[in-house]
Amino acid sequence: MLHNVFLTFKGDGIVTTHKQLFASVQNTFTIEFWVKPEAAHRINTESTRGVSGTKGQRFVITPMHGAYGDGDLSRAGVGVSVGINGISVYEHTTDHLPATLVLETSLRDWTHIAVVYDNKTPTLYINGEFAKKGLTSTKRIVVPSGVFGGVSPYGFYVGGLEEIRIWSTARTQAEIQQNMSRELTGKEAGLFGYWRLDEGAGATAHDLTVNGNDGVITEANWNTPQGEVLSDKSMTVLFTFFVPSGGIETLNRQRLYALNQAGIKCHFLYTQEGTGLQNKVNAPIFITNNHQEIIEIIKKEKYDAIVVSSDLLLLKKIKESGYTGSLIYEVQGLGFNKEYAEQFVTDHAYPVLQSDCDAILYPKTPHLISVFEKYFPAKKKFCFHNCFNTTEFQYEVHPKKKKPIIGWVGRIEENKNWKDFLLIGAELIKRSPSIQLWMFEDNTLGEKSERIAFEHRINELNLSKNLTIYANQPHHKMAEYFSIIGDSGGFLCSTSKVEGFGYAVLEAMICRCPVLSTDSDGVRSFIIHNETGKFFELGNINQAVEEARNLMANIWLREKIRKQGVAHIKEHFSPEKYAENFLNMIYSLKGEN
Repeated sequence: MLHNVFLTFKGDGIVTTHKQLFASVQNTFTIEFWVKPEAAHRINTESTRGVSGTKGQRFVITPMHGAYGDGDLSRAGVGVSVGINGISVYEHTTDHLPATLVLETSLRDWTHIAVVYDNKTPTLYINGEFAKKGLTSTKRIVVPSGVFGGVSPYGFYVGGLEEIRIWSTARTQAEIQQNMSRELTGKEAGLFGYWRLDEGAGATAHDLTVNGNDGVITEANWNTPQGEVLSDKSMTVLFTFFVPSGGIETLNRQRLYALNQAGIKCHFLYTQEGTGLQNKVNAPIFITNNHQEIIEIIKKEKYDAIVVSSDLLLLKKIKESGYTGSLIYEVQGLGFNKEYAEQFVTDHAYPVLQSDCDAILYPKTPHLISVFEKYFPAKKKFCFHNCFNTTEFQYEVHPKKKKPIIGWVGRIEENKNWKDFLLIGAELIKRSPSIQLWMFEDNTLGEKSERIAFEHRINELNLSKNLTIYANQPHHKMAEYFSIIGDSGGFLCSTSKVEGFGYAVLEAMICRCPVLSTDSDGVRSFIIHNETGKFFELGNINQAVEEARNLMANIWLREKIRKQGVAHIKEHFSPEKYAENFLNMIYSLKGEN
């Protein structure tokens, strides 16, 4: 789901586009949409022949009769029925309405559906994951339909619907995952039709492609916050960063939740693709490094405030464009070492921040506070904790592993200090050979030379049998992993030289996974030694091993740390507190109480 505004269907609503049947898109194409179904549909037997879809269907995409327009009976229109009990793909022409793909599954929340036709064979993806391959059509031509919501007497969809996209190509799984949670421009290659269904008022569903196949809305209603048409007075904020990955991507999802509760709409802009796009968010996401496109987005959306994280060049470009809202520079990613933050300011940031932003924002990280207080005494500065939604990401019960697991999260790079983790793990395995090491990484980032050194060190320490590497895991899966690690008798080991904030540490703690960490500045907000976690001195492998053994063997201390860690995060990093601090910042910049 991308928008707070969407269309709701109660069992009689439809959207009818100009064409109704997109006859020029033949045999190979992709249909995508987001749905939240609220009623079951009839399950029929999978087949390529016969007529079965005439009753009890919940057609999100209505399978139009293939002869519509020019009488071609060898052509079938494709449609998709979705209920809380599953998904079915139908094709329709004279004496022909079979379900060529049927999947029974439970659908209770917002779900992304993609049906990819490749040479007349449908394949279903749910939330970007492969679900099932269907049967190849026996008709000469199959084409997507341009009516959404259903048809009498076959059946009408019931539930929420948005972001309908029809492509003239067979989208790959990677392409689906990269784009399903981001808003498109309508100009993407191969995009044949694009209906966001976020207008919020009126009876027109606009097609944002050049094809202009707008739809007429009948008996479907707009769902808007508080049930009202969106007002121009709603506050909208744009957050920008280089790549959707790591701590910033996590922060953006967390503050989206926090700020939405306070009535603030959030948009996100990244200058390049990243693995974090696989994580679903209920907000528009733009991916572009073209400055002119970025300025056009800003002018169109009329943001009340823009928060630029780390990107000095983009900050300067936005200022030079004539933007008049509140322009805030957010300090993130200055955790390489404590000296680097000061060098960054003196060598690069100082003149830009003095002239091109209205305020500077940073978390309560000691070395960041020190540097920015020193160099910007007269500049408006705001310093408050990041936030975390503990209702959606929390401890989960899973079967207990028989062997203790030590986890590590990061990139294979110098600052994350993977070398010390492997040394600590090797020493612990010498004492207890059953210990397992789980490393979670983003393998799309990092230098090739570092990767080669990493693989060489694994072999040198003879860790292959004890080590499992998890690459590019969806964020929601990490709650499962952290919970399993904590229950196994193991812990998360954070070996970073410096952390600006350290979301992985926070996430482990909230899942009752105890943490052993270097005293890496940013994590001081989370860890109190032997109360909510454990510290060891950077580079002191022997101390790390002894603290680790104590953490695993001293059951009373271990359980105290697990319990108090959860309580500490809930008390100090609540979404409500973040929203309050953020609103106070915006009102202060606008000169309001």
